[in-house]
Amino acid sequence: MNFELPEKGKEVSLENIKKICGHYSLNDLWRKIEKNPPHKKFRCDGCSMWFDSCCGVSFYPACFIHDLKYWAGYPGECEERLTADREFKNDLIGLGCCWCLAKLMYWGVRIFFNFPI
Repeated sequence: MNFELPEKGKEVSLENIKKICGHYSLNDLWRKIEKNPPHKKFRCDGCSMWFDSCCGVSFYPACFIHDLKYWAGYPGECEERLTADREFKNDLIGLGCCWCLAKLMYWGVRIFFNFPI
């Protein structure tokens, strides 16, 4: 069965987020969202400040899930963000992204989205 993620930029309903979390076995993430959903609606912008695919490999699924984890996060959850970033790198590699590029994208996220500039 082919699972389609919502298009880039499209608002995603909580019902659809529940299905996505179920498909990707993100049960803990769904419980967190269900218990205290963020006030802002979720939209994925793809791989922020990066390209969504390279050499025939789509990074969008990994970027979507990473965006979802950040959206569901709260201020001060540094360990949760670090875990999400490590999982992002592993997801990229699992999609077929080379290790060097996955590591570069990981550090891009760590630097630009976790530290004040």
